[in-house]
Amino acid sequence: MGSRSQYWDRTTRQAAIKLTLCALIIFGFTCVMMQSTVWNRPPIPAREPFYTTLPGVDLSRVAPAKLPALLKHLNSWRCPCACLRTVASCRNHHGTCSFSVAIAREAAAAAEKP
Repeated sequence: MGSRSQYWDRTTRQAAIKLTLCALIIFGFTCVMMQSTVWNRPPIPAREPFYTTLPGVDLSRVAPAKLPALLKHLNSWRCPCACLRTVASCRNHHGTCSFSVAIAREAAAAAEKP
């Protein structure tokens, strides 16, 4: 009878060790996954500056009273070229973007009208 009791003690001890190791492996894997996804968030990007010049767009013909509203509009309107910038920012950073130059020129032409 003593050998049977020792067998069960040994078996339950081995099962407990295996269960503990499995739990530690799962916990470690979960921590690694959390670190690589949820816990590792990218920093919040800095706010874009307010641009007062638009390369390639003639703003000299826009009335001085309308210029702040036009610049505010172009600094808030997103460029459709997939650069994730505003039209004014795209004009200042991407000189080859045809979308931003067309949008800015159309807006400037519309602001020229009385």
